[in-house]
Amino acid sequence: MSELPKKLEQILGDKIYKRDNKVKVKQALTRLDVNTSYSFNKFYEEYAGPFWDTFVPFELLDIVEEKNNIENYTYICRSEHSFPKHYLVLSEMSVNTVLVLDTLTDKVYKVDFEGGEELLLKGELREEWSTFYEFLLEYFNC
Repeated sequence: MSELPKKLEQILGDKIYKRDNKVKVKQALTRLDVNTSYSFNKFYEEYAGPFWDTFVPFELLDIVEEKNNIENYTYICRSEHSFPKHYLVLSEMSVNTVLVLDTLTDKVYKVDFEGGEELLLKGELREEWSTFYEFLLEYFNC
């Protein structure tokens, strides 16, 4: 598997998406106390969000930039919904649903807060994408 989808560089070629400080990503992951996949690390070390695409109608958050980011939303879900530390919230809420990465398996889930979070916590929710890499392929249509 390649590091990131080949067309991603073309899609996110604008300067606004280029990450200036890769150390911020490592620091955020350390604070969150998670180990993430190579594709996740590479993506966020290369690109700064947030991102929006119409193929998957969720705003994909940056890990540290801006007030609303993966780190902050993850802490909120850990506090308010008892998410274990291996879950990262990747998106803004859309129709009472968020995208969640399981850092142990690299699977990405659509989690609604009308029972979906309970299924996730019980291990009964079916993933939408089997890897973060596959998620990127669909999210950016590449």
